Amino acid sequence: MRALPLLLCALSCAAAASPTPLTPREQAGRRIYFEGESPTGGSISATLGANVRLPGSAVPCVNCHGEDGSGRPEGGVLPPDITWTELTKPYGHVHPGGRKHPVLEDRSVARAVSEGIDPGGNRLDAVMPRYSMSWEDMSSLLAWLKRLEHEREPGVTDSALRLGVVLPTRGRLAELGQAMRGVLEAWCAELNASGGIHGRTLELVIAGYDSDQETGLASAQRMLGQEPVFALLSGFLPGAEKELAALAEREALPLIGPFTLSARKDGTPERHVFFLLSDAGEQARVLAEYAARELSREGTRAAILHPEDEGLAGAARAARARLQARGWKQVELLRYTRGAFNPALAEDLKRKGTRVMLFLGNDEELAALLEKARTLGWAPYLLLPGNLSARAAVRAPALFQGRIFLAYPTLPSDEQPRAREAFSRLQASTPAAEGYRMAQVSAYTAATLLTEGLRRSGRQLSRKKLLGHLEGLYAFEPGLVPPLSYGPNRRVGAWGAYVVTVDLAARSFRPVTGWMELPDGG
Repeated sequence: MRALPLLLCALSCAAAASPTPLTPREQAGRRIYFEGESPTGGSISATLGANVRLPGSAVPCVNCHGEDGSGRPEGGVLPPDITWTELTKPYGHVHPGGRKHPVLEDRSVARAVSEGIDPGGNRLDAVMPRYSMSWEDMSSLLAWLKRLEHEREPGVTDSALRLGVVLPTRGRLAELGQAMRGVLEAWCAELNASGGIHGRTLELVIAGYDSDQETGLASAQRMLGQEPVFALLSGFLPGAEKELAALAEREALPLIGPFTLSARKDGTPERHVFFLLSDAGEQARVLAEYAARELSREGTRAAILHPEDEGLAGAARAARARLQARGWKQVELLRYTRGAFNPALAEDLKRKGTRVMLFLGNDEELAALLEKARTLGWAPYLLLPGNLSARAAVRAPALFQGRIFLAYPTLPSDEQPRAREAFSRLQASTPAAEGYRMAQVSAYTAATLLTEGLRRSGRQLSRKKLLGHLEGLYAFEPGLVPPLSYGPNRRVGAWGAYVVTVDLAARSFRPVTGWMELPDGG
């Protein structure tokens, strides 16, 4: 709202001495300020120049004055600061260009908003709209302006910024949780020792849970009810990833870099969640594309095996669609119940002449399949998302030499020396690091991403501002993973994968492709 800015610029009002819940009138005024819409169902319109009339929602106050009321430069125009301290200056105001006027009161503010005239009888800048709204809505707007500078985002004080981290601290996943926690706490301590970010130290609020008895969602909900936090950082909630994302959306709570096997490229349903790397679904598509390019000479009969899991079933369908789009007509989908995988199905696949198999099971299931294949003397080309069953893959029977390919969202070659050194320094302080490097890399990368977003957001911090700056990141290099890019409809930073093959003798991996990022829907 641009007319409001100036007119507001002279508001005389009483402000709350300390943050308290918003009154109904303040809530109504907040909506007008942020959205330009009337909570009463009335009409709010804005007139620009001589006769250009727009709905108020096209030019809400926040567009120019910002979420904190301090004014946001736009197109060479610097809207005035409309915080309470500025508006109630007893000696009035002198604006750039020499325009002067005495202190404003509620009625003179309303006149400035609606007519574009300040208390000195001066006409406001021509870029300032004149707003038409009911007196009830105007009163609500003024009530919000009186409250504006005393509003703070949850978890933010003058000296500190609190971040929530949900991790397993008990049960079978406790060591993994401890490994991630150690890196995050070391990052936080190191950052605070250097002065924090924009004068604020960072505080981690750990919401722990027992991975043998719960998913961690209840722990996250308890934390949000007891400890207001500005954002959720990293974290690991297997089995409750979708529920956590839904919680972040409901609470308008940024969730930065959760360690997950399930990510969505489309940011529309999960605007507040920023994933780091591609999930098994995209890795499966990359593997299908690799097979179409490199293995067609083996015939185009393929099978895709997946457990009864919504995410992995979607990955299987996406991979089949990719193969079919590339001319493979005989692609069979085989679903099985998790925990009840029957390796005997290898006999049927061999009989059918299946030459290529994409397997979306876990290590235990893959090991059983490989052993059955060994007894049959059958070695189809095997395609695997690396984060599902890599341990079993490197222990495959010798007859699979040169016939196993895995997709990974990151490789050691992505690591830059300075980032590797910084990560190693943080990792050294972690008691339970062995075997959990990828989880720690994820935690470190999430922390690096958040640090960049906070630094770009500046001292006047808000969740909305953070989201905007993260959305604006393009080819940002956190140092241990491929460059991360986000956008209004992109919520996975590195969307794609590498393909590697397994040297079974050396039990090592060798890249066979560079980075592969497929077009949407292709």
